[in-house]
Amino acid sequence: MTGQEAYRKLLWDEAPLFHKPFWLDAVAPNQWNVAMIRREGLLHAYYLYALRKSILGTHCYMPELTQFLGPAYRVQGLIERERLNHETLALEELCSMLPPAAAFSSRWQTGYFNWLPFYWMNYNQRVRYTYVLENISKPETVFSQFNDKIVREIRKAEKGFSVSETEDVSQFYNLIKSNFKQKKASVQLSFEILNNVFLASQKNRSGKIWCSVDGQNHWAAAIFVAWDKQTAYYIIGARDDAFGNSGAMSLLFWHAFNSLKDKVRSFDFEGSMIKGVENYFRSFGASQRMFFEITAVRSPYMKLKNIIQDFS
Repeated sequence: MTGQEAYRKLLWDEAPLFHKPFWLDAVAPNQWNVAMIRREGLLHAYYLYALRKSILGTHCYMPELTQFLGPAYRVQGLIERERLNHETLALEELCSMLPPAAAFSSRWQTGYFNWLPFYWMNYNQRVRYTYVLENISKPETVFSQFNDKIVREIRKAEKGFSVSETEDVSQFYNLIKSNFKQKKASVQLSFEILNNVFLASQKNRSGKIWCSVDGQNHWAAAIFVAWDKQTAYYIIGARDDAFGNSGAMSLLFWHAFNSLKDKVRSFDFEGSMIKGVENYFRSFGASQRMFFEITAVRSPYMKLKNIIQDFS
């Protein structure tokens, strides 16, 4: 039995969305793998990663549309000393099982902060942030935490737009491309990956695309949201700037909270280090949560490439 086969068989029911095999198959087909520790036939701990090759060597990378991979282990019910022992021993073993790579990049889920075993193995770490609404079960309570600007946007958008569920991934992708073009940026996301992820999420009843449309059925904005048993995640979205500050995007988030209130407990905006985006997510009254990005550059060619990029 291969590592993937064992993982599919032994994975815990409570595993997060991005650790589900259907998600991994969609975003990193034939590229994802897992380091696992098993005890008495049960999954004890694991570390998910994806690999791809280039002329500069093998890269451990983060797949598109995937907020985190990295480690997972169960520590519920342990006192602090036992928890740290458990984490440290598991992470040391998992770290030793990871394949060699010219460059390594791995984002961990929130709540996983013990990266010391990776530090000892000469990896680097930087802190990143996401914003989370911890409890969306009562949308009216969530709404009361929105700042005044978000409230005004939603009330304005309710008068000019309706929200529809859509399966038109092509139109959604075109909106994303148009939005990036308006910002004079290039789209790194491939249509194939977006389509694969949406179809897989839909098949597993774990994702939807919602769009805000005007009276002429023109899309003003659209978002793709996917979820596991505990949390819904904002995967990607876009808006048509031709509509100006219409509030169409805020209306979509408000619709998502109401639609998912009985499915999940929390909503993760998936964060951003971009000042304007961070401020927007924070405006919904979401709590700031930090997570780690673990990196390593071992190839001298990759190190030189990074130095050139830093000075370019």
